[in-house]
Formats: sequence, C-alpha cells, structure tokens
Amino acid sequence: MEFTFYTANKIVFKRGAIKELAANIGGLGKKFLVLIDPAFVNTPVQATVVEQIASIGAACEIFSEVRGEPTVELVDEVAGLAAKQGCDAVISVGGGSNIDVGKAVAALLTNGGSALDYLEVVGKGKKVEKDPVPFIAVPTTAGTGSEVTKNSVIGSLTAGFKRSMRSDKMVATISIVDPELTLGCPKKVTANSGIDAMTHLIEAYITFRATPISDGLALKGIELAGKYLQRAVEDGSDIEAREGMSAAALIGGMAFANSGLGAAHGVGMAMGIKYHLPHGEACGIALPYVVELNADVAGEKLDKVGEALTGKRFDRPGEGTKACIDFLFKLNEAIGIPKDYKFLNVPREEIPSLAQGSLGTSMTSNPKKMDVEALTEFLSKIV
Repeated sequence: MEFTFYTANKIVFKRGAIKELAANIGGLGKKFLVLIDPAFVNTPVQATVVEQIASIGAACEIFSEVRGEPTVELVDEVAGLAAKQGCDAVISVGGGSNIDVGKAVAALLTNGGSALDYLEVVGKGKKVEKDPVPFIAVPTTAGTGSEVTKNSVIGSLTAGFKRSMRSDKMVATISIVDPELTLGCPKKVTANSGIDAMTHLIEAYITFRATPISDGLALKGIELAGKYLQRAVEDGSDIEAREGMSAAALIGGMAFANSGLGAAHGVGMAMGIKYHLPHGEACGIALPYVVELNADVAGEKLDKVGEALTGKRFDRPGEGTKACIDFLFKLNEAIGIPKDYKFLNVPREEIPSLAQGSLGTSMTSNPKKMDVEALTEFLSKIV
C-alpha cells in the first residue's frame, strides 16, 4: 500500500470563526487582497474581516467582482490588481469560484505569467515552481470543497473550455470554515452546491484511486450529506443542517483532492460547458446514473454508501446499491435537481461530441473504464 495525502496546512471549523480571523492570520502578510462575494459587500461580515486585518497592523485591498465561474481574464485581472497594490497575501470569502480565483492569484503573484500558461491540456505546460503567497480560504457555501483542494478550475467563455490550474503548492495556508456564513445562502445555490458535495463524496469513495484516509473521510461525509442536505435546502436557517453540510463539503474536498473523482464529474463538466448549467446541478443529474453504471465494479463499496445514506443495514449484495440509487433520485427531486438532461433538448447528433468532452481529468479515476463509444451509449439514455 502506498499513497500521499495533501490538505490545507491548518483547518479551523467553528461557528463564528470569522470573528477570530486575526488569531489565525497574524504574520502572514502586511497587505491582504480580500476577495469577497458580492453578497457580503458592505455587510457586517466585510466589516469584521477588515477590522480583523487592521487589528494585526495590516492593510487590505477589497475586490468584490467575482461573479459566476472563474475565467482566465478575470484571474489575470485580479492578479494584476494585487501585484499593483503590493499585496503579499490573499483571503477569499465566498463560494468555490471566489476561492478558486484567490488560490490562482496567490500562485500567480509569485510565479508570474497568465493563468492560461498553467492550465492543464489547454495551457503552455508551465508549473507552479514557487510557493504562492499565503492564501486563506473562507467558504460561504457548502459544496465545492475548494478550501482544501490543490487546484483552481478556470474557464473561458470565448474558447469554450474549463480546465484546472493544479499544484500541491496551491493548497490553502489556512482554511477557515464558519457554518454561520452559509445561513444566507439562497435555496438553489444550497441545493446545487450541496449535491456537488455529495457527488464529490461518493465518487471519491468508489474511485480506484481511493486510499484508507480518503475512504474514511468520504464515508463519514456521505452520512452527513445524506442526513443534512435536504434539511439545509428546505430551511436555510437550520444551523445544525448548515453545520453538517459545511463539514460534508470540507470532508469531500479533502477526500477527492487525494483520490480523484469519476464519470459524474466528467459528464457534468461537459454538459455544464456546453449548456451553461450550474456545475453542481450538472453533476448531480448524472450522479444516480453513474452509481448504476459503476455498480458491477464497485458494488461492495456502493452497498456501504447505501447504508451510510439511509442508516440501514443491508445483508444481500446489491441491496445497498439499489437503496443508494433510490435515495439519490428522491433527494434530487426534493431539492429541485432535474431527473435527467432531457429538458435541454439536446440534438442526438451532438451526443458523441459530449461524450468526447466528458473524457477529462475526472473520468480517468472512474471505477469503470469508459471510452467515447461507452459514454455515447450512456449519455443516450439520459440526454
């Protein structure tokens, strides 16, 4: 047995942790670039962050224009601003997109160049050689797990791609998870980000690259997401559910960053790029079908997933897998995730190209090996 495990250098998980920011960032920088989600502009959260930075004798530059998924152009713009303002540390307060931008900017500040230079497949093959400036991730949604992953997903609307800037050096210096920051998250965002977390957890558990550490994390995260996701969507003020989903998302990020993902993310990425679906929704639609797809090669583990989701014990092989699939379909319906992709009215002739587009990094870790022909057949049933 041989494996490595990477995660944030320090993780703080606590209700109200944002109010103790100063205790964790002292000595990390003299001027912080603060990427704050537009929803938190001119709110007590922004005021708290600014006050906490000032209390350690540091200054800050606020940027609040991260809207939608990150693009090369946006990352380069923010990196240029940070360099011009002399920022030597970065704090992201927001969802996965906000955190991905901050993570990439922290690396560009020391390594130079454009984000495009470092992107997998479409870039120039440059590597992040120098340690990024200190990066602090403060998630305000429960889904992406970006606060503990080592990559930033960056796209281009004009070129039509979405790829990762990836390096072990890009893992956050500190991840501060305050479940209270997710209380105002809209219902649809809660659903999309939450089903993304569920997908991370299940795929991280069944991938052939899974390790004993990622397995333990993922199985506990699946239990948490099964218990709390629907509750968090139905009642956004349910702090117990918000806390449970914040933990599930964090655990999911730790797990899949070290074990990889699978076909739900491969297909979800292709569908999201082509039809501009929210990432979590695109992956969540595929998830129960991907579980079914992998049942013959990952059945033993999927039986355990079914037990974690339902809290029941299944004695016969396959019963837990069936329970898992049924649970996911019912969960998706309850939180507003479409049953399949048929609402998009995709022309049948486009399915092979979607299958080709699904063969990204995520697909390489899927338990069952898939090629374009197999993916075309798979997609034809749900598109």
